[in-house]
Amino acid sequence: MGIGDVNTSTLQSFHTFFVLAAVVFLVVALYREWFNPAFTFFICVVGFLLTGILTPLEALKGFATPEIIVIFLLMMVTAGIRAIFGPKLFSGLFTDTLNPKRFLLGLMISSSCVSSMINNTPIVAFLIPYVKDWAERSGHAASKFLMPLSFATTMGGMMTVVGTSTNLVLIGLMSEYGVAPLHFTDFLYLGILVTLSGIAYLYFVGYRLLPERKDRIDELRGHLKEYIVETELYPGSPLAGKTVQEAGLRSLKDLFLAEIIRGERVITPVAPDMILEERDTLFFSGNTSAVLRFLNEGRGLQLPLHERLGNVGHFHFTEAVIPANSGLIGVRIKDSDFRRRFNASIVAIHRNGKRVPGRVGEIELSGGDFLLLLSDGKNPIPSDDRDLYILAPPARVGESRPRWHVWIGIAAFALLACGITGILPLFHASLIILVMLLVAGILHPSELRRQFDAPLFLVLACALAVGVALEKSGVAALLAGFIINAGEGLGSAGLITLVFLATTLLTNLITNPAAIAMMFPIALSMAQQSGLPPTPFFVTIAFAASCSFMTPFGYQTNLMVYGPGGYTFRDFLKVGVPLTVVYAMVCVSFILGYYEL
Repeated sequence: MGIGDVNTSTLQSFHTFFVLAAVVFLVVALYREWFNPAFTFFICVVGFLLTGILTPLEALKGFATPEIIVIFLLMMVTAGIRAIFGPKLFSGLFTDTLNPKRFLLGLMISSSCVSSMINNTPIVAFLIPYVKDWAERSGHAASKFLMPLSFATTMGGMMTVVGTSTNLVLIGLMSEYGVAPLHFTDFLYLGILVTLSGIAYLYFVGYRLLPERKDRIDELRGHLKEYIVETELYPGSPLAGKTVQEAGLRSLKDLFLAEIIRGERVITPVAPDMILEERDTLFFSGNTSAVLRFLNEGRGLQLPLHERLGNVGHFHFTEAVIPANSGLIGVRIKDSDFRRRFNASIVAIHRNGKRVPGRVGEIELSGGDFLLLLSDGKNPIPSDDRDLYILAPPARVGESRPRWHVWIGIAAFALLACGITGILPLFHASLIILVMLLVAGILHPSELRRQFDAPLFLVLACALAVGVALEKSGVAALLAGFIINAGEGLGSAGLITLVFLATTLLTNLITNPAAIAMMFPIALSMAQQSGLPPTPFFVTIAFAASCSFMTPFGYQTNLMVYGPGGYTFRDFLKVGVPLTVVYAMVCVSFILGYYEL
């Protein structure tokens, strides 16, 4: 062996070790939320570039992959279809005459069917406030319905290639590697089967396992003094005539000024240049026990003789959720300009089923955080901001639109069907629909900017680069060989089962696109080493990557219902583990039988 061979071997070993270390870092960093997901992927790709594992062309290829572009075209198309049909798609669900089980069944069937044609994330975001409103009107707990909503849309999205971004990432990887793409029937038959079996489980078993939790707003109103303390600016107070900033009320330790009542006027959010007047009633939120220390300092405030806190009619509370790809993740509230941006103040934050203690302004926001907001009820909280999902109760179901808009919507669905079945390239079909929506005035160009999720785009593009690094470095072949050796003697059934379990474990710890990107080169290498056809392995990782029912972090729709449903991590384990077993058994059995392994 020559010196050149030794150097090449040493370099290959270093690349293998570096990629393995990067994968471990990626999984741990995503699970522990050390950084924003997009930044975490970007760090790995930069590392691969600097070490020569990836060329610049390989690192940037994902940014020009048609399948990745299609994901964002479909998000924009979804916004247009939602604008056309709005609540009419689900209007029959929200009648007060339905009993809880019938409402649950209708909700799961409708949402799963629609999510097969429209990306499931906006469906869940759209339906959460309607479900909560129906539950409140009918006297039932929303926690009985929100988790099944998330799970049903996830399973329904597996019926087609467009239902979830995970499937489109897989198709993109297959195109990049020059592998023959999956047929639409590879998703359709198994997707219908897992959706029906999952709905049956949630209807007959899961419903009984789901908790019956009180609504957070009702909880807030019932324990208002735990969240808000009322004070008064007494006559002759040294604070009278000063601005909020000058009075030192802008940056208080453990407290923040949420609202001022002046006569019949309600002032919230409170601007720093607001001038204080005698007899103003000031409401503080945060660590409310700290207000006693604050009052004892003689700062010009006192407890009122007659509290108005018991009369909560003037308070306008709203619920909101931080989505998985929000730009607010990792940002301190006081650095986010939250009150000016959203016309509301944060009263409390719930995370992992519990209220986050401490000074609100110092808390760093995290994906899935459930926020209780206080607004003035006059200035609307923006509902089209991708960084925050507002869960405002709907005013009414149904909205009139020109009849020809409906025909545009029907044409959009027909073109989507053509793209799914391969009659038209999906990229072309999505582009035609988008042009139709823009020309018809249903979508405005500004809406396209709002719908473009830059962090998600970076995650998906970098996830493809990570998959290339796994294959080039030999890590994919190494891990594939390990799985084959572990399943030696178990035959094809053992290999498919092991791949399914490995992908399921990964997808419940990190994002679905990351799981599919990491497992794709491993699945391809396994097919080559075992001599089996690759299609069953690709179908296995596709369905396993969407088997994200055991944790609230497994998929973004789980995070979206986590706070509004008042769920805990244990609730997802309790309901999600049996569903995962049912889902896995159906998938593995079907794949082995359908592909004659």
